[in-house]
Amino acid sequence: MKNEAQIEGVIVAGQPTDAELAGLAERGIATLVNLRPSGELAEPEAPKIPAGVGYVSVPFDGATIAPEHVAGVREALDAATGPVVVHCQGGTRAAVMVAIIASERAGEGVGGALRRISEAGFDVAGTPYAAFIARYFATR
Repeated sequence: MKNEAQIEGVIVAGQPTDAELAGLAERGIATLVNLRPSGELAEPEAPKIPAGVGYVSVPFDGATIAPEHVAGVREALDAATGPVVVHCQGGTRAAVMVAIIASERAGEGVGGALRRISEAGFDVAGTPYAAFIARYFATR
């Protein structure tokens, strides 16, 4: 998948192709979490998900990101019974969500989230995502 990386065992990636979606079960993926709003997709993604793979949609973008999105992704990760892919268009939103959750679980804050994002190969410096991360941890 485009820009595929792992953060604490969770796969983060950009938009999977139709062939990649069809192959999720073969890869052993239990759950796919889509962070893209419907307006970003040419056609609905859910019907393309193979049987046996859970599908969760938690749509947001840089302008709409909020704590409830973190909660929605956390719930999906907690409910998963196996490997999870969290995706968006290019992978950055996915990395932000998973890094925030991993950093919370480790008792870390902004620095832990930013480190995980960077280690996964993404750069959020100066973006709305970096500002959100700072606000998010300031209220925790």
